[in-house]
Amino acid sequence: MTIDKINSQIVEDYKSGNSDRRVLLQTLKAALLNRQKELKDGYTEEEEIRVLKNELKQRQEALEQFKSASRDDLVKINQAEIDIISQMLPEQMSEEEIEKIVKEKIASLQDKSFGNAMKETMLELKGRADGKIVAELVKKNLA
Repeated sequence: MTIDKINSQIVEDYKSGNSDRRVLLQTLKAALLNRQKELKDGYTEEEEIRVLKNELKQRQEALEQFKSASRDDLVKINQAEIDIISQMLPEQMSEEEIEKIVKEKIASLQDKSFGNAMKETMLELKGRADGKIVAELVKKNLA
């Protein structure tokens, strides 16, 4: 799946001399392979997405720290890495689409608690939406 795609991109980057992108892809491949070894048979595409999102989140947090420290050189590098990882993830849903699903899930629930609504909504969205946005919309619709 994603590992095969990353392997072919690494080969292309070796040939083209794009070492920054190649190093990032090798890092992502290592993270994916480590997770695959940990889970063995339980490794799915959802796990790949989870690993990539984790890598993206780490870089976004680092980006904020680099911005606050006025390290423009590192901001530029991190932003390029974020862009590459974002391209590998499934397309994110719009806020309107997420809100529609949130409303449907809340309407179908008997126990309209925040935790229950989040659990059901996130199961449906499966990595296609940012959890922070979903949480905001669930709070808004439960109020």
